[in-house]
Amino acid sequence: MNSIILTDPIKYNGSQIAPLWAYSMGIKGDSIVMFHGPMDVTFENMKDLEDEKAGKTIKGDDLIHFIVERFNSPASMRLAYYMQRLLIVSIRDVLGKHGIKTTRNGDDLFVDNGKLTVSIASAGVTSEKIHCGINITTQGTPPDVRTAALSEMGIKDWKAVAKDIAQTFIREIEDIEGDIVKTKSL
Repeated sequence: MNSIILTDPIKYNGSQIAPLWAYSMGIKGDSIVMFHGPMDVTFENMKDLEDEKAGKTIKGDDLIHFIVERFNSPASMRLAYYMQRLLIVSIRDVLGKHGIKTTRNGDDLFVDNGKLTVSIASAGVTSEKIHCGINITTQGTPPDVRTAALSEMGIKDWKAVAKDIAQTFIREIEDIEGDIVKTKSL
């Protein structure tokens, strides 16, 4: 799996979860692409039907963004959500190494009841996609949601944390793949 950090800020609006977004930038194959920047998911790009129906806003002034794309034939919504949970657990493990205690509720991480992450998974014809954002700051987040941010916990180098999370996630994927090829079927 390719792991790429884009250093220039990019605004996440939900369009980046479209199939082959990374390919449009020259990144071929399975990938985890990391960048930082604001987030304002537009309703036409919103994938969660409950959020869309409720008219929720998904925003923030600065987040670490992870875009995972994994090619499978056929692609599976179920597998996309399993991989999303694996990414969330990888984030929790890395933050724990930094002394940050999080609690997980499904695909969300919280610090002292403040929501730290936002995430969605989906599947297309050929690939599963995941977006996960981690608040760097609480500024710009919806006022009706209690949030937490890495800056409040002393994390200043978003790239180092993002790289560690990606490496942890990739190791888990590679370990699973290794188990698959050495196991006899029933």
